[in-house]
Amino acid sequence: MSPLELPGAGRPYEILEEAEVARIQELRRRYPNGRSAVLPALWILQRRQGILTAEGMREVARALELPPGPVEAVASFYTMFFFKPHGRYVVEMCTSMSCLLNGAAPVLRTLEKELEVPTGGTSKDNFATLLEVECLGACGGAPAAQVNHRFFENLSPEKASALVAHMRAGTVEALTPPAVAATDGKASLQEMPTGAEAAEDETLVDLANPGANRLETVGAGAAGSVVDLVKGQGLLLRDTHHPAERGYTEPAEPPRSAEGDG
Repeated sequence: MSPLELPGAGRPYEILEEAEVARIQELRRRYPNGRSAVLPALWILQRRQGILTAEGMREVARALELPPGPVEAVASFYTMFFFKPHGRYVVEMCTSMSCLLNGAAPVLRTLEKELEVPTGGTSKDNFATLLEVECLGACGGAPAAQVNHRFFENLSPEKASALVAHMRAGTVEALTPPAVAATDGKASLQEMPTGAEAAEDETLVDLANPGANRLETVGAGAAGSVVDLVKGQGLLLRDTHHPAERGYTEPAEPPRSAEGDG
């Protein structure tokens, strides 16, 4: 596709800053095919807004000289990208085999209690979103969790309580391994954008219904029940387990303390 055929070609960028567009275009030149740079480009957008919006992904597509569709397709596959507002801290607790056998369950219950939010929800004050996730690739440090994509390993209920205390005090970087600690003052955990401001002014993408932000679709799906299986429609896939919906519930009441937690 030539630049003249790209949607919005020639328009000024309203979301991405000039330096970010230049960085994306530099990444694009590293690969024979621009699609290979979609992942790092989406990270740049998410650091800018906190979430991926329709308008933001269209700007990423323009910078990569791609149509918007392939960018949304890549974004919809990975659970590390967010499409709706979340808490200032996103806490992802691994409950796969290695972590589960090493005590992930009581750690998760402690996080629910300390953050005052059930797993899969966002606290009423939007302080934190707590998610249960599959393998984080940190089996050697099980049980492991991520806070705003930074690893914390060998957790116990006591360490989980201390971690939340540091989050509330804004001193959690002191617990972060130096190799991934923020160095420029812009990527600190407490300053991670939640996406709330972007959601007020831009279009949230319904990735269970691809293209829904641009085209109207019939109730049963644009191509019937077969496509519904891919799209995550309730007709074939019960509940809302599409990646775009993970962890995004209405702010919930704090969970009740259970007997025997620890």
